[in-house]
Amino acid sequence: MTDIKRQLDSLKHTDEKVESIMEEIQSKRSSILKSQQYTDEPKGSIIGNQSEELYIRITDETSELYNKIQKLLDERKELTQAIESLDDPIQNLVLRLLYINGYSWKEVQKRTRMSSSSIQRARDKAFSNLSQKFGNNGSKWES
Repeated sequence: MTDIKRQLDSLKHTDEKVESIMEEIQSKRSSILKSQQYTDEPKGSIIGNQSEELYIRITDETSELYNKIQKLLDERKELTQAIESLDDPIQNLVLRLLYINGYSWKEVQKRTRMSSSSIQRARDKAFSNLSQKFGNNGSKWES
């Protein structure tokens, strides 16, 4: 059950991670533009095109970053589908508000008009149901 909780906790930060990676991609792309300099001076003795090599390296790194984003979004989709698979609408709602929407306990209390202990029971029961449904032996919950 702790693996499920850990993955759901990380789900809260998916948007920030994606945004951070996008900023890194933008920074890499802007460094391509900064590095291209043209002068009237003749080329030195270095064989090869450093600008082209830099562009290729940055393109490869950018591709890896896009793959990271896709992995994060796929994991988010998988966890969201798992939450949606819960039969109990209260468990579904509590996990959705806590982990997909990233609400605090107080915000969930306000939205659901439930006590903190009721929210905790629904969350814990949802964790238990997800553990039973997907198991911990070679399931998609394993990292």
